[in-house]
Amino acid sequence: MATVGTDRTIVRADCRADGSWLFLVCYTACFGVDELGLRFDDSLVVRPIHDLEQCGFGYECPVMFTACGQRVFRRKRIVVRSGSYDPTVGLDTVSAWIRLQRAGAVVVDDEAATPVWVPRRDRRSPVADRGRLVPANLVRC
Repeated sequence: MATVGTDRTIVRADCRADGSWLFLVCYTACFGVDELGLRFDDSLVVRPIHDLEQCGFGYECPVMFTACGQRVFRRKRIVVRSGSYDPTVGLDTVSAWIRLQRAGAVVVDDEAATPVWVPRRDRRSPVADRGRLVPANLVRC
């Protein structure tokens, strides 16, 4: 069964002029020998970990790729529109969820989250600062 590797991470988060955020997420898709040459879909969603309702956040359209080796490095970009989150609070603490499944299948092979990302040091600041990773055990939900 295909799995999302443990190297998954949000590499970069940029706040754009229109208030949206551009995220760069990287991970390794891992496959068994019997899965080589098959087509798979992956998609992701970036959402705040403190938003219990998760309104406005859904997985992007899946992208099809071929399992050309047992480990396939994937680099994905996603935009989170400003209307998806409360602009007075901003994107305080987020995580990217990666979904991996065989192309056309209903069943998801694997779904995993990246470590938590804090896009701003001070969420009241209008200027986005360089993000930093926070160990998941230090985050209280």
